[in-house]
Order: sequence, then structure tokens, then C-alpha cells
Amino acid sequence: MSDTNPQLRRIGAGFCGTVWAAGDHGSAFKREDGGPDRSLLNDYTMHQHLQNHKPSMPQIQIPICYELLTPSSAWWHDNLDRFPHGYQPCNMIHAQRIPPILANTRQLITERYCPAQLVAEIMDSETNRDCLIRPYLGRRRHHTRKRASRFQAFSLRNYPLHVDQMEELGIPESDITGYAQSMAEALAVMHWDAEVDGNDVEFVLAAPNDINSTQPQGQWCNILGQHSIWILDFDLVRRMDMDEQGVEQAVRAFWKNDPFCPRPDGSDRWKAFREQYMQTSKMCIERKTGTGYGDLHTLPDLFIRSVEQLGQQAVAHSP
Repeated sequence: MSDTNPQLRRIGAGFCGTVWAAGDHGSAFKREDGGPDRSLLNDYTMHQHLQNHKPSMPQIQIPICYELLTPSSAWWHDNLDRFPHGYQPCNMIHAQRIPPILANTRQLITERYCPAQLVAEIMDSETNRDCLIRPYLGRRRHHTRKRASRFQAFSLRNYPLHVDQMEELGIPESDITGYAQSMAEALAVMHWDAEVDGNDVEFVLAAPNDINSTQPQGQWCNILGQHSIWILDFDLVRRMDMDEQGVEQAVRAFWKNDPFCPRPDGSDRWKAFREQYMQTSKMCIERKTGTGYGDLHTLPDLFIRSVEQLGQQAVAHSP
């Protein structure tokens, strides 16, 4: 192994596979060593597809997807020994690494929300340097009285930051609304420009894009430091028809996914999400006018109304 090819370390793991990188910037490698029902090929295909639609969602960052490596790719000849001993060539996505949240923000979250006896360990942990924040605008924490457990855990990897925590930390309401609008823009582009359902995609807060640094739009600077919203994990994304059945598919995906987006509770955040979704959808659909699609203008409204209806039903049946 040469000095130009440093050792890779695991920076994440999901149902589709493990993710590896050498540093905080540069390349990341997603191995197909996860669950048998997940497809790295579909992840790659949809990643490339949505990357082509990036100009339509300027408020969202998408990591650059470079190539899909196979077990027979020449890359392995010079790079297999960068993995721990015993690892074998496999299907793998080579992409841009999403730069982790900065150290000051990691310290803030750890000191605020980590059990006190674990703070020093977490801050000294190399694993917890790989911090991405999952912004849960659609969920608040449930505070219940519990006896102290002997078994406590805390991790900064994919840390779930609920909307009540954002309020506690003093993140401006305008920024939280901005997160919601960015997600709405991305969802509308996926539905009506890219024609996919957005199933199981993840939104994360991370450091700004260090490759396309000339694009200031979609950046925030608050108590979390300077950051952007990134979108990742496309292995369960599926094509959707531009009709009512496609809308039903998109609605199922919305409710199946983790609660990144605001919920239809009549709040100002939901109203901002809805307005942005409708505005972006209209622009996407107008670009398709005259290309043989017919009239699609009623479908975004059907999506929003269906999401709101299911939200009302969920509230009615909650204990």
C-alpha cells in the first residue's frame, strides 16, 4: 500500500452495506455487504439519476457519485489492502464523502445530551468524529420518568436531532423553516422532475460541500456552526408513474420514511413545507408541458391532501 492510498476505516453502516473512508474529506466507499434484500446497483442508479437533477434543487447537497466498482474492477488490485485483513472485492459505490459536522458542534451536542459519565469517552472516540445529524422535523422526544439504567449508550453517528431539541438549542425558527423548505423542494423534484418516490432517503445536516463551495445557497450558520442539508441512501427509491397510483406510492413512502419532514399538523412549519412543495412541483410540471405527459397539475395537490388526510386519521386513532 502506497502513501497515496491510505488505510480506509469504517465510518458508517446501514442495511445496504458498510461505508469506508480515509479522511474527513475526499472519497467514500459503500460496500455491498449488508442485507440480502438491498440493492447497491439500484442505489447507484438512483444516485446517478438524482445527481442529474441536482440543478433543480439548489438548497440540497448530493454527494458526487463517481462510479460503481465490481469485484473484477482493476481498482481492487491497488486498493484491496486498504481494507482490514480478510476483506474481499465486492460491488461498491465510489462517491464523495459527506464532510462531518465540526468539532465544536459535536462537543455542544455531547455536553448537552450525552450521559455525563460518557462525555469524555465520546469526545475522545474516533468513531464519533464521523458525526452527521438527522434533522427530525416531524418528531418530538417523549419525556418519561425512568430509573437510571446501568446500560447507557450514546453515538454521534447519524445523531437524531428532534425538533424540540432544535428549539432548546435556540436554532432560529427561520432556519428550522428553511430546513423544511429544503426538504420540500427535494421531495417535489424527486416526484415531478426525476419521477421517483423518494422512498427511504435520508436527510442529514453536515458541513458544507467542500467541492462545490461556490454555491452558498442552502447553507445555514447558527449554533450548529456552518452547515448544509445533504441527501443520501437511494437503494429503496423506485420509479413512480405520473398518475394517481404514483401519488399513492409517494404518499406511502412519505409516511414510511423516518420523520425528517414536518408532519401535517397545521403548524407554520407544515404550511411552509406545503407551500414550497407546491411551488417547486408547479415549476417541475411546467417544464414537462408539451412533452406528452398530459395535465399533471392536480397531482401535487393530491399528494399533499393525501398526506394530510392520513395525518388526521393517525391523530384520530392515537390514544
